[in-house]
Amino acid sequence: MSCEIVIEIGNSHEGSLGIAKSFVEMVAESGARIIKFQMHLPDYESTELEPFRMDFSDQDQSRISYWKRTSFSENEWKKIISHCEKFGIEFMCTPFSIEAAQLLFDMRAVKRWKVGSGDASNLPLLDFLVSTQLPIIISTGLVSWEEILFLKNRFIKKNALGRITFLHCVSEYPTPIKKVGFNLFRDLMSEFGKAGFSDHSGNVLTGLYAISQNASILEVHMTPHKSFFGPDTSSSLTPDEIKLLCRFNEHVQDLNANHISKNNLFKDAKENRRIFRKGIYWSRSLVSEETVSVEDICFRKPVVSFDAIDFEKIIDRKVGKNVKQFDVVLDTDFEKE
Repeated sequence: MSCEIVIEIGNSHEGSLGIAKSFVEMVAESGARIIKFQMHLPDYESTELEPFRMDFSDQDQSRISYWKRTSFSENEWKKIISHCEKFGIEFMCTPFSIEAAQLLFDMRAVKRWKVGSGDASNLPLLDFLVSTQLPIIISTGLVSWEEILFLKNRFIKKNALGRITFLHCVSEYPTPIKKVGFNLFRDLMSEFGKAGFSDHSGNVLTGLYAISQNASILEVHMTPHKSFFGPDTSSSLTPDEIKLLCRFNEHVQDLNANHISKNNLFKDAKENRRIFRKGIYWSRSLVSEETVSVEDICFRKPVVSFDAIDFEKIIDRKVGKNVKQFDVVLDTDFEKE
């Protein structure tokens, strides 16, 4: 099964419609086919008490003012969605409130939902998303294993578990490689039969490893440059790194699906076998009726007649004529048996 690569933009667009559209084009050029934004309706999501995760902004006095500055209007969202359609990119968006989810649903903007780990415990939001009958992807960085099992049972009761994909993630920005914890990804795989990975390491090797481990979904943040402004830059990949991920993902699927017959492979390598394997040559000159010993032959490239693997077949046979040192050992060199 192919890994779906989701490119998380978050709020890296800084509230600029133009930058948001340019991100869509970067994703398309990278080879990825899914882009994810975040819909923040500050009055339904935040308060003045919400702190910044990190000190990065000189222009926003509070987290809620940052959400307001970087939020898009419904009309602007429609333009972003239209731009995604133009480039053949699936528009995905994480709602951070029921109101945001309702707006996205009314706009018919998304084919499936993505829930950030901060809302994986927001049962009213999850219940609303379940009611839409759309698939749901849930990050698990900020919930315990016991809470994951609680959610599993809740989704079973709502007959929705088949539409749920859990993503392992570590909510540390950037995540050190030693804390990525792919054992927890494997725990999700064991529990649910499938799992994804939401990467915050900012290291392309982590995503490559996730693909090799059969992650069904890989979510990575994107930044145009490692010096780009924003709180997610240190945990993001560049377009070139994402292009590498996409190429690797494509080739891994080809390699995994590739089944070759060893017999056919052996036949196809006939000419290379002749060139690279050792053939049998006379190490000294012999006269007719001499009995061949192992000291009388040597092994050199290329194979002309006898292959080195057949040397025991000619030991103790008598030559039927004189042979010269370093000539190829031929079947006609021997007496008829």
